Amino acid sequence: MRAVSKRIDLTPFVENDGVLSAILYKPEESWSEVEVEGDVNSMLSTAGNILSSNPPAEGRLRFVEVEAPGLKVVIGEGVANGVETILSPYPSFLRSIKLVKVEGETPRVVHEFKPGQPSIVYDSALTLWKKLEYDLILVETSEGTRILFPHELLLERVKAETRGRRRRRKKAKRAKTSRRKSRKSKRGKRKRGSRR
Repeated sequence: MRAVSKRIDLTPFVENDGVLSAILYKPEESWSEVEVEGDVNSMLSTAGNILSSNPPAEGRLRFVEVEAPGLKVVIGEGVANGVETILSPYPSFLRSIKLVKVEGETPRVVHEFKPGQPSIVYDSALTLWKKLEYDLILVETSEGTRILFPHELLLERVKAETRGRRRRRKKAKRAKTSRRKSRKSKRGKRKRGSRR
């Protein structure tokens, strides 16, 4: 079965509007036709082979899509420098980023960031250059809208290293104190009895 293979290279850049700056991506796409067996496993294998034979450059991201009628597989690889959170679960075109303050039951947009050129948003870092009070962030993309809260702007990194197995400490053996106590108590009783 014939399928379409799309390779998407994402090059990071910082866009700033004076109030908010964000790490966004410039997309570069290339297409080719590939032959697959028609099941998900062969499509995954094809995408993996394309990605492993053409790894991404340092500081860039690369995604490979293999699409056949009714099936689509996407895998990606690479890390951009300076990213702190994920703004969109899948790389998609950014429409706007809105900082929203909720007063009572009415939300009010405090600031709206719009990219100056068609840009992809995925993992990113947002930096505020002016002090603004906001309760949530709306990230509007071509795939839909995502709500983020301020505490989600900095996610902990997953540790690459794992520690070896922890060994259990051996418990120290207890001294048999019950016999000593009983001997002392008996001696004390004898001495008391002998004094009388």
